[in-house]
Amino acid sequence: MPASDDSTPPGRAARNGVLALTVGVFALVVVVVTLELRTGLRDQVLRAQAEVLAAVATLQLDTAAEQASGVDLDQVPGALFVAVLKTAKYRGVLGVRVFDAKRALNSSDGLLAELPAPNEAEWRGVTGGVPSARLRPGLAGEELFLVPPKDSGEAIEAWVPLRRSGSGRVLGAAQFWLDAADSHAELAGHDARLWQQAAIAWLLGSTVIVVGLGWAFRRLEQANRELRARSDDLQRANRELVLSAKTSALGAVAAHLMHEIKNPLAGLELFVAGQADAEARPDSGGELAAASELTRRLRTMVDDIAGVLHDEQTGAAFELTVADVAGIVADKVRADAVARGIIFETDAACEISISGRRANLATLVLRNLLQNAIEATPRGGLVRLSGRPAPAGAVEFLVKDSGGGLPAEVSARLFQPCASTKPGGSGLGLALSYQLAQQAGGKLELVRSDARGSSFRLVLGAEA
Repeated sequence: MPASDDSTPPGRAARNGVLALTVGVFALVVVVVTLELRTGLRDQVLRAQAEVLAAVATLQLDTAAEQASGVDLDQVPGALFVAVLKTAKYRGVLGVRVFDAKRALNSSDGLLAELPAPNEAEWRGVTGGVPSARLRPGLAGEELFLVPPKDSGEAIEAWVPLRRSGSGRVLGAAQFWLDAADSHAELAGHDARLWQQAAIAWLLGSTVIVVGLGWAFRRLEQANRELRARSDDLQRANRELVLSAKTSALGAVAAHLMHEIKNPLAGLELFVAGQADAEARPDSGGELAAASELTRRLRTMVDDIAGVLHDEQTGAAFELTVADVAGIVADKVRADAVARGIIFETDAACEISISGRRANLATLVLRNLLQNAIEATPRGGLVRLSGRPAPAGAVEFLVKDSGGGLPAEVSARLFQPCASTKPGGSGLGLALSYQLAQQAGGKLELVRSDARGSSFRLVLGAEA
């Protein structure tokens, strides 16, 4: 099934969704930051007005102190109120209240109703020498002022410490009420500029985000395409490797077939060559029987190997146990062993399963080994096939004979093509068996070869 492409409509929808979500989150961040800046800016504007009032009040106190000839103003009744009253002439002031250092109301001006005394937090802040101001909405309905605020009843409440310049002692505090109309116009101007800057920042930031994420998505799509291409290449290479392995196995099986056919054909050739002299001999019936046996062997080999080739091509799935494989091979060579007067034994009660393909290849290898063992063993000798478990989940087959051991030229080039010492032999049998063992995922090795005979071991590793 082909891999999905990110350029398809679902892929584009997901990409656009990520872009929209990112831009939306960025907009939310810009709004939150702008609101924080707006609050801080409003506090600075209002505090600036309170600081101006504090500076004017200090100037008026200094002037009143000079006129009082060094007498402390807080000792003169009404002196603080007179000094602050001049400050109340400042434009926009609606009313003022003056408190002495003991938080007692000294006097008030411009107010119709009495207001509560300052709470502890307000008094502690102003007597600490820090001016402060805040917006107080909804004051028109309370009818506090002789001249009501112009801006829908909203006023600015400012607390100013009363002290002379150069002195750290606070003589009292003044509570100013100012019309918020002018401040509103100033704050509206600041808000407009702040939101304009926020909009510009959001547009620029969103552009950078869209361009950056778009570039990243394109790079990701390119990387995905390259990854898919490499994945396709790997899959294609894997298929080619599997095909190569199967082709190699088929080639080894075909070479094995040629090798197996060669020996019976050589026997038939010798028989036919001797027919000219055979007609006059009384034992010609025995030669005809030998020819018939060679023909039967040839047909059986062709049928068996054709079956293996068929399983390789169709990928037939089945399993055989070690005992099954040994039994199949034994049935194929037992008649030949009996005809040559060889004692043939099997010992393979192991029930470990082997996949069909590996079992087929193992059958070809074991049959060739047994055929060689039978041909190398003298009449009355013993040939033995055994199968058993091996370490790490593997299985092994042993083929033993009681012949005279391998010839020197064969031992010198074990599992390599060499000249055969058998009549009609090709010298390829062990080399082909070695290749077939490798195709079965195993290995073929010589255990021993001496005057007592030879022993070969076929080991098949655990199933992957």
